[in-house]
Amino acid sequence: MKKNYKYWQLKIRHTLNSNTWQTVSMVIFIVFASIALSIWLIWRSLYLPEIKNHASYLASELTFIDNANQSFADDPDMLKWVQDNSHVQIISDPSEFPVVNDKIVADFFTDIFAGQVSRELGREVKVYFKFKPTPKLWIWDSKYPNVWLREPVIHYSQYSAGLLAGFVFGLPILTILVSLILVRRLNRPLKKLERTANDYIHLGHATVLPEVGSNEIRKVNTAFNRLFHTLHQAQKERTIMLAGISHDLRTPLTRMRLTAEMLPDEFFREGLVYDIEDMDAILEQFMSFMKDGSDEAVRATNLELIFHEISVQFNDVRFVYDNRVAEDVMVRPLSMKRLIVNLVNNAVRYGREPIHLGAVIGYQESDDLTANTLKKRILTISVRDEGEGVAESELQRIMQPFERGETARTTQGSGLGLAIVSRIAHLHQGEVIARNHDNGGLEVLVHIPLVDTVPNTTDTPSDNPTKHDVNQSNHQTK
Repeated sequence: MKKNYKYWQLKIRHTLNSNTWQTVSMVIFIVFASIALSIWLIWRSLYLPEIKNHASYLASELTFIDNANQSFADDPDMLKWVQDNSHVQIISDPSEFPVVNDKIVADFFTDIFAGQVSRELGREVKVYFKFKPTPKLWIWDSKYPNVWLREPVIHYSQYSAGLLAGFVFGLPILTILVSLILVRRLNRPLKKLERTANDYIHLGHATVLPEVGSNEIRKVNTAFNRLFHTLHQAQKERTIMLAGISHDLRTPLTRMRLTAEMLPDEFFREGLVYDIEDMDAILEQFMSFMKDGSDEAVRATNLELIFHEISVQFNDVRFVYDNRVAEDVMVRPLSMKRLIVNLVNNAVRYGREPIHLGAVIGYQESDDLTANTLKKRILTISVRDEGEGVAESELQRIMQPFERGETARTTQGSGLGLAIVSRIAHLHQGEVIARNHDNGGLEVLVHIPLVDTVPNTTDTPSDNPTKHDVNQSNHQTK
Protein backbone atom coordinates (compact mmCIF):
# COMPACT_ATOMS: atom_id res chain seq x y z
CA MET A 1 0.00 0.00 0.00
CA LYS A 2 2.81 2.39 0.94
CA LYS A 3 4.64 1.50 -2.29
CA ASN A 4 1.58 2.28 -4.43
CA TYR A 5 1.03 5.56 -2.58
CA LYS A 6 4.58 6.70 -3.23
CA TYR A 7 4.38 5.59 -6.85
CA TRP A 8 1.26 7.64 -7.46
CA GLN A 9 2.72 10.55 -5.51
CA LEU A 10 5.75 10.57 -7.79
CA LYS A 11 3.50 9.99 -10.82
CA ILE A 12 1.38 13.04 -9.96
CA ARG A 13 4.45 15.17 -9.29
CA HIS A 14 5.99 14.05 -12.57
CA THR A 15 2.77 14.75 -14.45
CA LEU A 16 2.34 18.23 -12.97
CA ASN A 17 5.88 19.14 -13.99
CA SER A 18 5.44 17.87 -17.54
CA ASN A 19 5.06 20.15 -20.52
CA THR A 20 2.01 18.16 -21.63
CA TRP A 21 0.09 18.80 -18.42
CA GLN A 22 1.04 22.48 -18.29
CA THR A 23 -0.01 23.03 -21.90
CA VAL A 24 -3.29 21.14 -21.52
CA SER A 25 -4.03 22.95 -18.25
CA MET A 26 -3.52 26.29 -19.93
CA VAL A 27 -5.77 25.28 -22.83
CA ILE A 28 -8.45 24.05 -20.40
CA PHE A 29 -8.31 27.34 -18.54
CA ILE A 30 -8.63 29.35 -21.75
CA VAL A 31 -11.52 27.20 -23.04
CA PHE A 32 -13.52 27.35 -19.80
CA ALA A 33 -12.82 31.04 -19.45
CA SER A 34 -14.08 31.55 -23.02
CA ILE A 35 -17.21 29.49 -22.34
CA ALA A 36 -17.89 31.35 -19.10
CA LEU A 37 -17.44 34.71 -20.86
CA SER A 38 -19.70 33.59 -23.72
CA ILE A 39 -22.44 32.43 -21.33
CA TRP A 40 -22.21 35.66 -19.36
CA LEU A 41 -22.35 37.73 -22.57
CA ILE A 42 -25.38 35.79 -23.88
CA TRP A 43 -27.09 36.09 -20.49
CA ARG A 44 -26.50 39.81 -20.06
CA SER A 45 -26.99 40.85 -23.66
CA LEU A 46 -29.74 38.51 -24.87
CA TYR A 47 -31.44 36.25 -22.39
CA LEU A 48 -31.90 38.59 -19.41
CA PRO A 49 -33.42 41.39 -21.55
CA GLU A 50 -35.71 38.80 -23.14
CA ILE A 51 -36.89 37.57 -19.74
CA LYS A 52 -37.59 41.11 -18.57
CA ASN A 53 -39.39 41.93 -21.80
CA HIS A 54 -41.54 38.81 -21.45
CA ALA A 55 -42.23 39.69 -17.82
CA SER A 56 -43.33 43.17 -18.85
CA TYR A 57 -45.65 41.66 -21.47
CA LEU A 58 -47.12 39.27 -18.90
CA ALA A 59 -47.63 42.13 -16.46
CA SER A 60 -49.56 43.96 -19.19
CA GLU A 61 -51.71 40.85 -19.73
CA LEU A 62 -52.47 40.60 -16.02
CA THR A 63 -53.34 44.30 -15.87
CA PHE A 64 -55.62 43.85 -18.87
CA ILE A 65 -57.45 40.91 -17.26
CA ASP A 66 -57.70 42.81 -13.97
CA ASN A 67 -59.23 45.80 -15.74
CA ALA A 68 -61.63 43.52 -17.63
CA ASN A 69 -62.79 42.02 -14.31
CA GLN A 70 -63.57 45.48 -13.05
CA SER A 71 -65.10 46.85 -16.25
CA PHE A 72 -67.22 43.85 -17.24
CA ALA A 73 -68.19 42.49 -13.84
CA ASP A 74 -71.85 42.88 -14.82
CA ASP A 75 -71.40 41.43 -18.27
CA PRO A 76 -70.31 37.75 -17.90
CA ASP A 77 -70.37 37.09 -21.63
CA MET A 78 -68.01 39.97 -22.39
CA LEU A 79 -65.80 39.00 -19.45
CA LYS A 80 -65.61 35.40 -20.70
CA TRP A 81 -64.85 36.60 -24.23
CA VAL A 82 -61.97 38.73 -22.93
CA GLN A 83 -60.59 35.87 -20.85
CA ASP A 84 -60.89 33.35 -23.67
CA ASN A 85 -59.08 35.60 -26.12
CA SER A 86 -56.29 36.51 -23.70
CA HIS A 87 -52.91 34.87 -23.97
CA VAL A 88 -53.16 33.95 -20.32
CA GLN A 89 -55.53 31.24 -19.15
CA ILE A 90 -57.34 31.50 -15.79
CA ILE A 91 -57.45 28.21 -13.89
CA SER A 92 -59.92 28.11 -11.01
CA ASP A 93 -60.29 24.33 -10.63
CA PRO A 94 -58.03 23.21 -7.74
CA SER A 95 -57.58 19.81 -9.39
CA GLU A 96 -55.77 21.52 -12.23
CA PHE A 97 -53.42 23.53 -10.01
CA PRO A 98 -49.71 22.72 -10.45
CA VAL A 99 -47.72 20.81 -7.86
CA VAL A 100 -44.93 23.23 -7.00
CA ASN A 101 -41.50 21.64 -6.56
CA ASP A 102 -38.15 23.31 -6.02
CA LYS A 103 -36.01 23.37 -9.15
CA ILE A 104 -32.64 24.98 -8.66
CA VAL A 105 -31.97 25.97 -12.25
CA ALA A 106 -35.55 26.86 -13.19
CA ASP A 107 -36.12 28.79 -9.95
CA PHE A 108 -33.20 31.07 -10.79
CA PHE A 109 -34.95 32.24 -13.95
CA THR A 110 -38.51 32.26 -12.54
CA ASP A 111 -37.42 34.35 -9.55
CA ILE A 112 -36.05 36.99 -11.94
CA PHE A 113 -39.29 36.72 -13.92
CA ALA A 114 -41.47 37.04 -10.83
CA GLY A 115 -39.46 39.96 -9.50
CA GLN A 116 -39.90 41.90 -12.71
CA VAL A 117 -43.69 41.21 -12.83
CA SER A 118 -44.04 42.16 -9.14
CA ARG A 119 -42.30 45.48 -9.76
CA GLU A 120 -44.54 46.16 -12.76
CA LEU A 121 -47.79 45.39 -10.87
CA GLY A 122 -46.77 46.65 -7.47
CA ARG A 123 -47.81 43.46 -5.65
CA GLU A 124 -46.47 39.99 -4.92
CA VAL A 125 -46.44 37.59 -7.82
CA LYS A 126 -45.02 34.06 -7.93
CA VAL A 127 -43.98 32.25 -11.10
CA TYR A 128 -43.54 28.53 -11.55
CA PHE A 129 -42.25 26.81 -14.69
CA LYS A 130 -43.38 23.32 -15.65
CA PHE A 131 -41.68 21.74 -18.62
CA LYS A 132 -43.69 18.51 -19.02
CA PRO A 133 -45.88 17.45 -20.75
CA THR A 134 -45.75 20.86 -22.50
CA PRO A 135 -43.85 23.93 -21.33
CA LYS A 136 -46.10 26.26 -19.30
CA LEU A 137 -45.64 29.23 -17.02
CA TRP A 138 -47.88 29.25 -13.93
CA ILE A 139 -48.47 32.60 -12.27
CA TRP A 140 -49.90 33.15 -8.82
CA ASP A 141 -51.19 36.67 -8.27
CA SER A 142 -51.61 37.77 -4.66
CA LYS A 143 -54.67 39.81 -5.69
CA TYR A 144 -56.43 36.59 -6.80
CA PRO A 145 -55.10 33.95 -4.37
CA ASN A 146 -57.69 31.30 -5.25
CA VAL A 147 -56.78 30.98 -8.91
CA TRP A 148 -53.65 30.27 -11.02
CA LEU A 149 -52.88 31.92 -14.30
CA ARG A 150 -51.35 29.71 -16.98
CA GLU A 151 -49.36 30.84 -19.98
CA PRO A 152 -48.31 28.35 -22.69
CA VAL A 153 -44.73 28.85 -23.79
CA ILE A 154 -44.59 26.57 -26.79
CA HIS A 155 -41.30 27.85 -28.10
CA TYR A 156 -39.49 26.74 -24.94
CA SER A 157 -39.98 23.17 -26.15
CA GLN A 158 -37.36 23.93 -28.79
CA TYR A 159 -34.78 24.13 -26.02
CA SER A 160 -32.07 21.48 -26.53
CA ALA A 161 -30.34 20.19 -23.41
CA GLY A 162 -27.98 18.14 -25.55
CA LEU A 163 -26.85 21.20 -27.49
CA LEU A 164 -26.20 23.11 -24.28
CA ALA A 165 -24.33 20.15 -22.75
CA GLY A 166 -22.31 19.81 -25.93
CA PHE A 167 -21.34 23.46 -25.73
CA VAL A 168 -20.48 23.45 -22.03
CA PHE A 169 -18.84 20.02 -21.79
CA GLY A 170 -18.33 18.63 -25.27
CA LEU A 171 -16.35 21.58 -26.56
CA PRO A 172 -13.81 21.49 -23.67
CA ILE A 173 -13.42 17.72 -23.98
CA LEU A 174 -12.84 17.99 -27.72
CA THR A 175 -10.36 20.82 -27.15
CA ILE A 176 -8.50 18.80 -24.52
CA LEU A 177 -8.25 15.76 -26.79
CA VAL A 178 -6.96 17.84 -29.67
CA SER A 179 -4.46 19.55 -27.35
CA LEU A 180 -3.21 16.21 -26.04
CA ILE A 181 -2.73 14.92 -29.58
CA LEU A 182 -0.84 18.05 -30.62
CA VAL A 183 1.33 18.15 -27.49
CA ARG A 184 2.18 14.47 -27.76
CA ARG A 185 3.05 14.97 -31.41
CA LEU A 186 5.35 17.83 -30.43
CA ASN A 187 6.87 15.91 -27.52
CA ARG A 188 7.52 12.70 -29.47
CA PRO A 189 10.68 14.06 -31.19
CA LEU A 190 11.88 15.47 -27.86
CA LYS A 191 11.48 12.08 -26.17
CA LYS A 192 13.35 10.43 -29.02
CA LEU A 193 16.10 13.01 -28.63
CA GLU A 194 16.21 12.27 -24.90
CA ARG A 195 16.46 8.50 -25.48
CA THR A 196 19.22 8.99 -28.05
CA ALA A 197 21.20 11.25 -25.72
CA ASN A 198 20.80 8.79 -22.82
CA ASP A 199 21.90 5.90 -25.06
CA TYR A 200 25.02 7.83 -25.96
CA ILE A 201 25.70 8.69 -22.30
CA HIS A 202 25.13 5.16 -21.01
CA LEU A 203 26.33 3.06 -23.94
CA GLY A 204 28.70 5.29 -25.88
CA HIS A 205 26.70 4.97 -29.12
CA ALA A 206 23.22 5.80 -30.29
CA THR A 207 20.97 6.09 -33.31
CA VAL A 208 21.36 9.07 -35.62
CA LEU A 209 18.16 11.11 -35.52
CA PRO A 210 16.15 11.39 -38.75
CA GLU A 211 16.21 14.89 -40.17
CA VAL A 212 12.51 15.00 -41.06
CA GLY A 213 9.41 16.66 -39.71
CA SER A 214 8.71 20.30 -39.04
CA ASN A 215 11.34 22.95 -39.61
CA GLU A 216 12.04 23.36 -35.91
CA ILE A 217 12.39 19.64 -35.20
CA ARG A 218 14.48 19.10 -38.31
CA LYS A 219 16.87 21.87 -37.28
CA VAL A 220 17.20 20.45 -33.75
CA ASN A 221 17.88 16.94 -35.06
CA THR A 222 20.42 18.27 -37.53
CA ALA A 223 22.23 20.19 -34.79
CA PHE A 224 22.21 17.12 -32.55
CA ASN A 225 23.58 14.90 -35.31
CA ARG A 226 26.35 17.39 -35.97
CA LEU A 227 27.17 17.50 -32.27
CA PHE A 228 27.11 13.71 -32.18
CA HIS A 229 29.41 13.58 -35.17
CA THR A 230 31.77 16.14 -33.63
CA LEU A 231 32.00 14.15 -30.41
CA HIS A 232 32.65 10.98 -32.37
CA GLN A 233 35.40 12.65 -34.36
CA ALA A 234 36.94 14.09 -31.22
CA GLN A 235 36.88 10.65 -29.66
CA LYS A 236 38.61 9.13 -32.66
CA GLU A 237 41.22 11.88 -32.70
CA ARG A 238 41.79 11.47 -28.97
CA THR A 239 42.36 7.74 -29.42
CA ILE A 240 44.87 8.38 -32.18
CA MET A 241 46.59 11.07 -30.13
CA LEU A 242 46.82 8.85 -27.05
CA ALA A 243 48.28 6.01 -29.10
CA GLY A 244 50.85 8.40 -30.59
CA ILE A 245 51.79 9.87 -27.23
CA SER A 246 52.12 6.43 -25.70
CA HIS A 247 54.38 5.23 -28.50
CA ASP A 248 56.48 8.38 -28.82
CA LEU A 249 57.09 8.74 -25.10
CA ARG A 250 57.59 5.13 -24.19
CA THR A 251 60.22 4.61 -26.87
CA PRO A 252 62.72 7.10 -25.35
CA LEU A 253 61.83 5.88 -21.85
CA THR A 254 62.74 2.36 -22.92
CA ARG A 255 66.05 3.58 -24.35
CA MET A 256 66.74 5.52 -21.17
CA ARG A 257 66.08 2.45 -19.05
CA LEU A 258 68.39 0.31 -21.19
CA THR A 259 71.07 2.97 -20.86
CA ALA A 260 70.52 3.18 -17.11
CA GLU A 261 70.85 -0.57 -16.71
CA MET A 262 74.34 -0.32 -18.19
CA LEU A 263 75.59 2.27 -15.73
CA PRO A 264 78.44 1.01 -13.49
CA ASP A 265 77.36 2.96 -10.40
CA GLU A 266 74.76 0.74 -8.68
CA PHE A 267 73.34 3.51 -6.48
CA PHE A 268 72.94 5.90 -9.39
CA ARG A 269 71.61 3.09 -11.60
CA GLU A 270 68.90 2.05 -9.14
CA GLY A 271 67.82 5.66 -8.59
CA LEU A 272 67.61 6.38 -12.29
CA VAL A 273 65.69 3.16 -12.99
CA TYR A 274 63.30 4.04 -10.17
CA ASP A 275 62.65 7.47 -11.68
CA ILE A 276 62.13 6.02 -15.15
CA GLU A 277 59.64 3.46 -13.79
CA ASP A 278 57.89 6.28 -11.93
CA MET A 279 57.66 8.30 -15.16
CA ASP A 280 56.31 5.25 -16.99
CA ALA A 281 53.71 4.66 -14.27
CA ILE A 282 52.66 8.32 -14.34
CA LEU A 283 52.36 8.16 -18.14
CA GLU A 284 50.20 5.05 -17.80
CA GLN A 285 47.97 6.88 -15.32
CA PHE A 286 47.60 9.82 -17.68
CA MET A 287 46.68 7.48 -20.51
CA SER A 288 44.12 5.69 -18.34
CA PHE A 289 42.62 8.98 -17.24
CA MET A 290 42.26 10.21 -20.81
CA LYS A 291 40.89 6.90 -22.03
CA ASP A 292 37.72 6.87 -19.92
CA GLY A 293 36.14 3.88 -21.68
CA SER A 294 33.22 5.79 -23.24
CA ASP A 295 33.89 4.03 -26.53
CA GLU A 296 33.51 0.61 -24.90
CA ALA A 297 30.22 -1.22 -25.29
CA VAL A 298 28.13 -2.27 -22.31
CA ARG A 299 27.72 -6.02 -22.10
CA ALA A 300 27.10 -8.83 -19.64
CA THR A 301 30.11 -9.14 -17.37
CA ASN A 302 31.09 -11.75 -14.79
CA LEU A 303 32.65 -9.99 -11.81
CA GLU A 304 34.08 -13.24 -10.49
CA LEU A 305 36.30 -13.52 -13.57
CA ILE A 306 37.51 -9.93 -13.05
CA PHE A 307 38.32 -10.68 -9.41
CA HIS A 308 40.22 -13.77 -10.48
CA GLU A 309 42.26 -11.81 -13.03
CA ILE A 310 43.07 -9.20 -10.38
CA SER A 311 44.19 -11.89 -7.94
CA VAL A 312 46.57 -13.23 -10.59
CA GLN A 313 47.84 -9.72 -11.37
CA PHE A 314 48.44 -9.01 -7.65
CA ASN A 315 49.57 -12.54 -6.79
CA ASP A 316 51.74 -11.38 -3.88
CA VAL A 317 48.86 -9.47 -2.19
CA ARG A 318 46.60 -11.02 0.44
CA PHE A 319 42.93 -10.56 -0.40
CA VAL A 320 39.73 -11.10 1.56
CA TYR A 321 36.97 -11.71 -0.97
CA ASP A 322 33.25 -11.14 -0.38
CA ASN A 323 31.65 -11.39 -3.80
CA ARG A 324 27.87 -11.82 -3.44
CA VAL A 325 27.08 -11.20 -7.12
CA ALA A 326 26.47 -14.52 -8.86
CA GLU A 327 24.80 -13.11 -11.97
CA ASP A 328 26.33 -11.28 -14.91
CA VAL A 329 25.96 -7.51 -14.72
CA MET A 330 25.62 -5.03 -17.58
CA VAL A 331 28.76 -2.86 -17.42
CA ARG A 332 31.81 -1.99 -19.48
CA PRO A 333 34.09 -4.90 -18.55
CA LEU A 334 37.49 -3.35 -19.36
CA SER A 335 36.59 -0.09 -17.66
CA MET A 336 35.27 -1.96 -14.65
CA LYS A 337 38.49 -3.96 -14.41
CA ARG A 338 40.49 -0.73 -14.67
CA LEU A 339 38.38 0.75 -11.87
CA ILE A 340 38.97 -2.17 -9.50
CA VAL A 341 42.69 -2.39 -10.38
CA ASN A 342 43.15 1.30 -9.52
CA LEU A 343 41.35 0.84 -6.22
CA VAL A 344 43.41 -2.23 -5.33
CA ASN A 345 46.64 -0.56 -6.41
CA ASN A 346 45.78 2.49 -4.30
CA ALA A 347 45.01 0.28 -1.29
CA VAL A 348 48.24 -1.72 -1.68
CA ARG A 349 50.39 1.39 -2.18
CA TYR A 350 49.03 3.54 0.64
CA GLY A 351 47.40 1.04 3.00
CA ARG A 352 48.15 -2.31 4.62
CA GLU A 353 47.15 -5.83 3.75
CA PRO A 354 44.91 -7.73 3.64
CA ILE A 355 42.85 -5.98 1.01
CA HIS A 356 39.11 -6.50 1.36
CA LEU A 357 37.44 -6.80 -2.03
CA GLY A 358 33.71 -7.31 -2.30
CA ALA A 359 30.65 -6.78 -4.46
CA VAL A 360 26.93 -6.88 -3.73
CA ILE A 361 23.69 -5.90 -5.46
CA GLY A 362 21.22 -3.86 -3.43
CA TYR A 363 18.20 -1.70 -4.02
CA GLN A 364 17.72 2.04 -3.82
CA GLU A 365 14.69 4.29 -3.95
CA SER A 366 14.15 5.59 -7.47
CA ASP A 367 12.18 8.43 -9.03
CA ASP A 368 12.21 6.76 -12.43
CA LEU A 369 8.57 6.20 -13.37
CA THR A 370 9.42 4.42 -16.60
CA ALA A 371 10.14 1.26 -14.66
CA ASN A 372 7.54 -0.93 -13.02
CA THR A 373 9.16 -0.55 -9.62
CA LEU A 374 10.20 2.36 -7.44
CA LYS A 375 13.44 0.62 -6.53
CA LYS A 376 16.45 0.40 -8.81
CA ARG A 377 19.20 -2.19 -8.59
CA ILE A 378 22.56 -0.86 -7.44
CA LEU A 379 25.88 -2.70 -7.84
CA THR A 380 28.22 -1.82 -4.98
CA ILE A 381 31.93 -2.62 -5.27
CA SER A 382 33.98 -2.08 -2.14
CA VAL A 383 37.76 -2.06 -1.67
CA ARG A 384 39.24 -1.58 1.80
CA ASP A 385 42.67 -1.77 3.33
CA GLU A 386 43.65 -2.05 6.98
CA GLY A 387 45.96 0.95 7.08
CA GLU A 388 45.64 4.20 8.97
CA GLY A 389 43.02 5.69 6.69
CA VAL A 390 42.79 9.28 5.47
CA ALA A 391 42.04 12.48 7.33
CA GLU A 392 38.36 13.41 7.16
CA SER A 393 39.23 16.76 5.57
CA GLU A 394 40.97 14.97 2.67
CA LEU A 395 38.28 12.41 1.79
CA GLN A 396 36.65 14.61 -0.83
CA ARG A 397 39.87 16.17 -2.10
CA ILE A 398 41.60 12.89 -2.95
CA MET A 399 38.91 12.13 -5.55
CA GLN A 400 40.05 15.10 -7.63
CA PRO A 401 42.73 14.79 -10.36
CA PHE A 402 46.32 15.36 -9.22
CA GLU A 403 45.27 15.52 -5.57
CA ARG A 404 47.04 13.27 -3.09
CA GLY A 405 46.73 12.74 0.62
CA GLU A 406 49.45 13.94 2.95
CA THR A 407 50.63 10.40 3.65
CA ALA A 408 50.96 9.66 -0.08
CA ARG A 409 53.20 12.55 -1.07
CA THR A 410 56.41 10.62 -0.47
CA THR A 411 55.43 7.66 -2.66
CA GLN A 412 55.22 7.11 -6.37
CA GLY A 413 52.08 8.17 -8.18
CA SER A 414 50.40 10.93 -10.15
CA GLY A 415 47.33 11.50 -8.03
CA LEU A 416 45.05 10.18 -10.79
CA GLY A 417 44.15 6.74 -9.40
CA LEU A 418 40.94 7.70 -7.57
CA ALA A 419 40.16 10.32 -10.22
CA ILE A 420 40.14 7.53 -12.82
CA VAL A 421 37.85 5.52 -10.55
CA SER A 422 35.49 8.48 -10.19
CA ARG A 423 35.47 9.10 -13.94
CA ILE A 424 34.63 5.48 -14.77
CA ALA A 425 31.91 5.43 -12.12
CA HIS A 426 30.34 8.59 -13.54
CA LEU A 427 30.51 7.01 -16.99
CA HIS A 428 28.26 4.28 -15.57
CA GLN A 429 26.00 6.94 -13.97
CA GLY A 430 27.34 5.91 -10.57
CA GLU A 431 29.08 7.56 -7.65
CA VAL A 432 32.18 6.99 -5.53
CA ILE A 433 32.23 7.34 -1.75
CA ALA A 434 35.47 7.30 0.25
CA ARG A 435 35.28 6.85 4.00
CA ASN A 436 37.31 5.60 6.92
CA HIS A 437 36.15 2.16 8.03
CA ASP A 438 35.21 1.53 11.64
CA ASN A 439 37.79 -1.28 11.81
CA GLY A 440 40.51 0.92 10.36
CA GLY A 441 41.72 1.71 6.88
CA LEU A 442 40.24 3.54 3.92
CA GLU A 443 37.14 2.05 2.27
CA VAL A 444 36.06 3.12 -1.18
CA LEU A 445 32.50 2.27 -2.27
CA VAL A 446 31.45 2.46 -5.90
CA HIS A 447 27.68 2.49 -6.48
CA ILE A 448 26.58 1.77 -10.06
CA PRO A 449 22.92 1.57 -11.15
CA LEU A 450 22.35 -1.52 -13.24
CA VAL A 451 20.46 -1.84 -16.49
CA ASP A 452 18.83 -5.17 -17.25
CA THR A 453 19.28 -5.13 -21.01
CA VAL A 454 20.98 -3.11 -23.68
CA PRO A 455 18.61 -1.97 -26.43
CA ASN A 456 19.44 -2.41 -30.09
CA THR A 457 21.11 0.78 -31.15
CA THR A 458 23.07 2.13 -34.03
CA ASP A 459 26.81 2.33 -33.93
CA THR A 460 28.64 5.59 -34.14
CA PRO A 461 27.47 7.87 -36.93
CA SER A 462 29.05 8.21 -40.31
CA ASP A 463 31.43 11.02 -41.11
CA ASN A 464 28.60 12.93 -42.74
CA PRO A 465 25.97 13.77 -40.14
CA THR A 466 23.29 14.38 -42.74
CA LYS A 467 23.39 10.83 -43.98
CA HIS A 468 21.28 8.18 -42.36
CA ASP A 469 23.09 5.15 -43.74
CA VAL A 470 24.63 4.15 -40.43
CA ASN A 471 25.77 0.67 -39.57
CA GLN A 472 23.36 -1.33 -37.48
CA SER A 473 24.67 -3.68 -34.82
CA ASN A 474 22.73 -5.67 -32.27
CA HIS A 475 24.36 -6.02 -28.91
CA GLN A 476 23.50 -9.43 -27.50
CA THR A 477 22.89 -9.83 -23.81
CA LYS A 478 22.86 -12.96 -21.76
